[in-house]
Order: sequence, then C-alpha cells, then structure tokens
Amino acid sequence: MYDDTINLLQLEHIKHLIENIETRTDGSELIIEIKLIKQKETCPVCASDNISFHEYKNKKIIHSNLSSNKCIIRYRQRRYKCKQCSKSFSESNPFAKKYQNISHYTYVSILNHLKDTTHTFTDTACRYHVSTQSVMNIFDHSIDARRRELPEIICIDEVFTAKMNKYKYACVLFDFQSSKIIDVIATRRKHYLIDYFSRISQAEKSRVSIFVMDMWESYREAVKLCFPKAKIAVDSFHVIRTLNDVMRAIRIKVMNKYRLGKSGPEHDDSYYYMLKKFHYFFLKNFEDIYDGKIHIPKFKAYWHKSEIMGYLLSIDDDLKDVYRLKEDYREFNLTADYETCDDELNHLIVRFRNHKLLELRTFGRTLDNWKDEISNSLIVCQNRRISNGPIEATNSKIKTIIKTSTGIKSFTRLRNKIMYSINKDIPIKR
Repeated sequence: MYDDTINLLQLEHIKHLIENIETRTDGSELIIEIKLIKQKETCPVCASDNISFHEYKNKKIIHSNLSSNKCIIRYRQRRYKCKQCSKSFSESNPFAKKYQNISHYTYVSILNHLKDTTHTFTDTACRYHVSTQSVMNIFDHSIDARRRELPEIICIDEVFTAKMNKYKYACVLFDFQSSKIIDVIATRRKHYLIDYFSRISQAEKSRVSIFVMDMWESYREAVKLCFPKAKIAVDSFHVIRTLNDVMRAIRIKVMNKYRLGKSGPEHDDSYYYMLKKFHYFFLKNFEDIYDGKIHIPKFKAYWHKSEIMGYLLSIDDDLKDVYRLKEDYREFNLTADYETCDDELNHLIVRFRNHKLLELRTFGRTLDNWKDEISNSLIVCQNRRISNGPIEATNSKIKTIIKTSTGIKSFTRLRNKIMYSINKDIPIKR
C-alpha cells in the first residue's frame, strides 16, 4: 500500500526495510514519518549481541527529491544498550551518513546539479532546501580533481581569476585531442610554471610533442626549459588579431586626417564618414561580407561591397598598401603547408620589416621573433590544424562559472568546480 509513496520519494532501495511510512504537510514542508523493521544489531564497541532496547529517538533528515517543497524524513530511530559494556548506540541508518542530516539521495543530487557550469552553490542550496555552506561542504568533501596525465598535444592559455585568487590570471592546460582540461594552475608566472612542470616525471613529460599557446613569452620560456624536445606552436588567431590591431590603428590614423574642421581634400567629410561606417571591411574576410546592395544614407545610394571596398582603398595609398599586405598574410595563414611554408613566411617577414610604416615594421619583428612557432601552427593532427580554438571555447565556460558563482572564495574550490563541471568525468570520493 505504500509503494506509490516509496517510489515518489526515491526510496525503493530500502523498501524492504520500511515497517511503516506516513506523510503529512506542515506549512510548505512535506513531512515523511518512517519507522524501519527491527533488524539484528550488535554492539559497535564489543560486538556483543546481548543488547536491549533503550528508547526511540526522532531524527530529521532533509530529503529534497521534490524541488518545489522542502521534504523532511522524520525517522523514528531505535536506540539500544549493550548489557555487556553498557554502550548506547543507534540502529543502522540507511538514509544518511552518520552525524549528517542530509539524505544520500539529496547528497548525490546536489553533486549532479553542480556539474552544470551555470549552476552555483547558492542556487543549488535553494533548489535542495539546504544552506549554501552545506552545499560547499558537500562539494569540498566529495570532489578533489586530480591532474590528468599529460597528452601528446597541450593547449595552454590564461583566464582572469583575480576575485577568487591572489594572482590576476590563472593558467589552464588543455588536451587538444580529448578536449579535456588537464589542470588549472593558480598563476601563469614563469617561475611558478617551471616549478609546477619540474614536479612531473620525465617519462610523462617525454610524451608531450606539441605545446600550443598565444604569444606570451613566459609560456615559451617555461616550455623550452621543461620540455626541450616538444615543438611550440603559436595560435594563428592571436597573430591575425595582432595584425588586425595594426590595420585598425592605421585606418583610424588615416580617418582622422579627414575629420570635419581640419584641412583636407574637397570631400574630406565623405572620406571620414566612409572609413568610420565601414570599418569592418578592413578586418572581416571580404567573402564573409554581405554580398547584396548596401545602403549608404549619406550618399542616398545602394552600393555593392566591391564598390565600397574600391572607394575605401582609393582614399589613401598607405591604407591600400597595408590592407593588401594584411590580406597576403591572411592568405598565407589559410593556405600554407607546414612542410613548404618557410620561404613564403620569410618573404612576408621581409616585406613587413622593410615597410615605411613603423607599425608594420614592428609587426614584422614580431613575426620574425615567433617564426618557428608560426610555422609549427600549420601542423595538422587528426585532420584538423592545431590551434587554441578548443581551449578558447572552454575558457568561455570557465568565465561563465566565475561570473555566476557565489560562495567561491578559494582557488582550490574554484579549480575543482571548473574541472568537475567541464570535464564531467571527475570521480566522487566515497
């Protein structure tokens, strides 16, 4: 007769132990009165079975399998007294751990709920009708994320953690092939990374063949010292972004020459307007720009993207030259082959370093400084080019955890939450 109630409360696993079960409401709370069938008990001190019944003691256990209302198991627990050693003890409790008032079901449900990157300790506490501190205690007691073994290809990047860490940026190690976080390190500082890698066995480090990183010198120095046989590849996105920054700075410089009120050509206001309105033409891939007619309110006309680009490049020769050079590098980045890229890359470096504009000469020195790493970024693994793309996507999830989290005041807890929520395969401690 109690089957429906037992199934609803997710207590099927102890169905055979229940002698009596009744439910009632107390305001918004659901109270479940339970009495268990008497079992054979032995004294936990002397193991004697010469015991006698002592008393009943009511024990309250939070059992939040119904998220809409707080659910309390009011367990009528038997207490016994050993006739041999006079020790008093309680009968076995199948609902919760000793000295805890949260059921096993609620305990596991809390941990499962925290696997979602958007779920915080506070909203988990509200859902399961426990305190935020209880949720944090459960998490800290159950989750201890260990570093994964180093794989063949490692992506390394940083994430901002100043509010939950004494260092401004934490360092994330990521497995390019399995798309799992290897570890989250407290800081990206060079001496800390060297010390961290030095504690890993040489046999494990020898398995690493490639490190993928952005153009952060500390990463390169630490990896060269600790992984002398591994190749270093710089993420192509960061090189393109640096070049786009140069393109943007030069466009703004040219645009400001034609600002209204300054001396300039006859149609100076139109030049300024077009360079400002269609700024994205200089950064976006031309083939990705809308291919239909684009409205230009100032001219009261509709132009095709090719007409707009032609107009923009006719404004200034330096601007045109910079754009063409940028496009040449972009084509190299898209089409070059790892085995044959050296000559083409060297030719581009010469063109940049010998340019009359300081910004391009500076970028040319950057290319020269990271030449080997740029070449290595063309390596293909499992039919895809190596990059930091996978770790960038993971970093957005980490930022979501940091942005939404409340109650995370220690880096250890933050690290465990990140690895537990993103990797999904972190075991729960017994």
